[in-house]
Amino acid sequence: MLKELEIRHFRVFRMLKVTQLRRINLIAGRNNSGKTSLLEAIFLLAGAGRADMLMNPNVVRIGPSGRVLGDALWRPLFSDLDIDKSIEIEGLSSPREQLKLEVFRGGQQATEIPPDFAGETSVSSLPEIKSLEVRYCGPNEKPISSRLTVEGPEVKVEQPSTPAAFDATIIQARTADSKEDAMRLARLRKQKRVDFLLEALQIIDPELQSIEDNSSSGTPMIWGDIGLTELVPLAVMGEGMAHLARLVLAISQSPDGVVLVDEIENGIHHSVLPEIWRAIDTASRRFNTQIFATTHSFECVRAAHESLGGDDFRLHRLEKTDDGNRCVTYDPDSIAAALDFNLEVR
Repeated sequence: MLKELEIRHFRVFRMLKVTQLRRINLIAGRNNSGKTSLLEAIFLLAGAGRADMLMNPNVVRIGPSGRVLGDALWRPLFSDLDIDKSIEIEGLSSPREQLKLEVFRGGQQATEIPPDFAGETSVSSLPEIKSLEVRYCGPNEKPISSRLTVEGPEVKVEQPSTPAAFDATIIQARTADSKEDAMRLARLRKQKRVDFLLEALQIIDPELQSIEDNSSSGTPMIWGDIGLTELVPLAVMGEGMAHLARLVLAISQSPDGVVLVDEIENGIHHSVLPEIWRAIDTASRRFNTQIFATTHSFECVRAAHESLGGDDFRLHRLEKTDDGNRCVTYDPDSIAAALDFNLEVR
């Protein structure tokens, strides 16, 4: 698990250091304070220097067409749009292992790209950023380097075959995939662990009797039995049901890893948030998964504090300063005092 994180020159962060990371971490802050960027930085670090992560929609926020390259895609990754300063992401994991990732503008050399990349991108003019390089160094390892290059209407990748630094799953509304959810449920069913997912979903809808993955509609989806004459798609039961299922399934498929959740309270009524947090806590403990979740909700902060508390939970509030960025971390006693005096912690 990550214990500390330091980010330099990535998106809104000129420099940000986050300490006191715990098993469950709730990230708060005003709009454009960097909450989502923090999740993206961790996800990028997990890639262990794979250059193709710079084409991943969970990192670069690709538009609807998914066909943008060059400046419009990569320049926003750099703080103040300054591509002459390298992005640096460092993590300290237990037991005291240092992980470091750098992203910087590279040269013009191009290499062959895997077949599944061919023809998937296009540009209307030559971009200013023609090449990005990635360098990663893990514990007791030599640095790993890779390169991503734009050449005409194609993107070319050169990278070694390396394992991830750690398993990481990111949950964002813009990249939701019902097919992937169904595949995760199928794997969970094979492990005979569906019951704990069903119990979590029954917090929102007590009438839910069972869930299953099914392809009868032509695409794998999760279906539920709520006592009607036929099963219904889980998404029909509301955004909260689909969101919670996606979260619990991600935790189950990331043992000893990290799950990153953007706006964790999406679609969930505040009255059930305490029970939702307890369900997340149970799943996190069962699979030894570290959680990073963002929120805008005061009720979500209060529910997390009341349901979790203890040393396994921390609230981190991101703030912009004249010099850049800072993170204010609240332990349980600090959260309790802030809530009692109605201080702003979101």
